[in-house]
Amino acid sequence: MHIFPKLLIFSILIFFYACTSSTKKEEVKTERAGKFNKMELGNCDTTLIGGVSLRINVWEPVGQDTAAGTIRAFLNQKLIDRINDYADSASIAAHPGSDKSIRNAYDVFSSNYTKFKTKFPEAPGCWEVDLKGDTVMVSPKIMQYQMDHYSYTGGAHPNTFRTYYVFNITTGKELKSTTFLSDSVALLKKVEKSFRKLENIADTTNLENAGYFLMNHKFFLPANYAFTREGIFFYYNPYEIAAYARGAITFTIPYSELEGIVKKELIF
Repeated sequence: MHIFPKLLIFSILIFFYACTSSTKKEEVKTERAGKFNKMELGNCDTTLIGGVSLRINVWEPVGQDTAAGTIRAFLNQKLIDRINDYADSASIAAHPGSDKSIRNAYDVFSSNYTKFKTKFPEAPGCWEVDLKGDTVMVSPKIMQYQMDHYSYTGGAHPNTFRTYYVFNITTGKELKSTTFLSDSVALLKKVEKSFRKLENIADTTNLENAGYFLMNHKFFLPANYAFTREGIFFYYNPYEIAAYARGAITFTIPYSELEGIVKKELIF
């Protein structure tokens, strides 16, 4: 008489374990093996208040498949390009390989600092570039990646900005964020509404008169936004829409509010 209830409970436990085990396997499949690529070149002498420093700490996939190799090559080139942002075309041309090697790009950066100090020996401060990168989210279809950039090459304050990249998880190729949008006009309205709510600005208030920077007097989407598990994370870099002192302006709009606007089937 007591066997059937026991069998029923046992069956439920087996079913629960199977579902849990299956879920765990799915989660593992969405992950990619990787490691942080760390590099430090040069040194900022805090005593003499001078010198050149480059620090890199970026996550990279370590697999030998085509997708992992494509992502690694993409990230490596982005790091080189970031360092070369502080050099002119003549300096890069004068140093063969500086557009293909992090170390060679650093040599140009360091050389330009030396030239600068020769002309302005009393100029204080180091030249520093700090690049960090990591995944934001990995799904069975995409990898959302974040790269943070800090630099100081003189002036009133350092500069920081963030960039997001989306990779196809199968091929490793970069995808445009707009690929996942079905109605950018509707999204813009949603973003402006969230922006005004965050900044406590009425719908009738002119944003430019309130001190914000607009494109052709019109509100705009940030250059960078990320697809997360909860929704889209919008990130306005310092200077992008407001003064540097305001810092980055960020907020998330959940997918539940983006029905018909985002192609979730391409993300998950």
